[in-house]
Amino acid sequence: MPSGTGASPGSSESPSSPQSATPGSTPAPNPSPNPVSSSTPSPSAATLDSFGVTMLYPTKPQGETWSLAADPRSDPQFDPQLTITPNADGSWKIQSTQVRMDVATSSGYSLTSSSTQDRKVLASRGYMQSPNDWKNVEITGFVKVNTGGADSHLTWYVRGGRHSDSVPCEGSAYKGSLTSDGRMRFQKESWHVYYDQDPYASVTSSYLGRWIGFKAVVRNVTLNGVPAVHMEGWLNEDADKVTWKKVYSVDDDGTWAGNSTYCGGTDDKMILSWGGPLACFRWDDSSDVDFKWLSVREIE
Repeated sequence: MPSGTGASPGSSESPSSPQSATPGSTPAPNPSPNPVSSSTPSPSAATLDSFGVTMLYPTKPQGETWSLAADPRSDPQFDPQLTITPNADGSWKIQSTQVRMDVATSSGYSLTSSSTQDRKVLASRGYMQSPNDWKNVEITGFVKVNTGGADSHLTWYVRGGRHSDSVPCEGSAYKGSLTSDGRMRFQKESWHVYYDQDPYASVTSSYLGRWIGFKAVVRNVTLNGVPAVHMEGWLNEDADKVTWKKVYSVDDDGTWAGNSTYCGGTDDKMILSWGGPLACFRWDDSSDVDFKWLSVREIE
């Protein structure tokens, strides 16, 4: 899809809210992505989470953490929005062509349609709802797509709240997306719905019918003295939990488009430097999916 106003393929943001496009300025091309291939060293026990999955970056001391409960149906922080059922192997199944599984922080989610999200305010205070909003994070999920169509893709995202036409400025996010044919990219959704994104890069073979681990890392950095957001994509091809390969890396250094003035921004290309109350595991055009070992961690 060309960069600019509009939605990514299959990108209706919630099962109950279709997207609509709002006219905006034509964005300039963003920097080329940096697909990479590097593996993690053998981990020590201290680098493994409660599932035995390698943690790539240290958890921030006293930082926010969440992991999938033994029975996630009773977890107040986890909202799959659809029915999930247990599998015999301990994983969970969800059946829908449009899945948005939200994870709130320990503060919960309380933004409403009357909330205003002035970008200057968010950038100044560093969060959308609460000081412990998800900001610098490592998002991990293992999935097996049993049935997927031509537009099957996985997307982990963070740095916003609810994505709905009724609260467009709440719907900000950086999104790491992996397609069923093995391509990956990151997207910047400055608000709902206004996208800029990298071109795709081929990083793996098809994930259809096999377990695969997928991590998206999003964190604030400084590049050449300028605030930026760094993003990485990692894969665990055989789902052994520990053998991770970095397959993608890119930065938003303030050159990505966004039409941010629509939400009170100082300029159209503002980085999304703030935290948001919701992280999300999303997939589309995949009617039968098993998942396990999900986690979101605040990293240093």
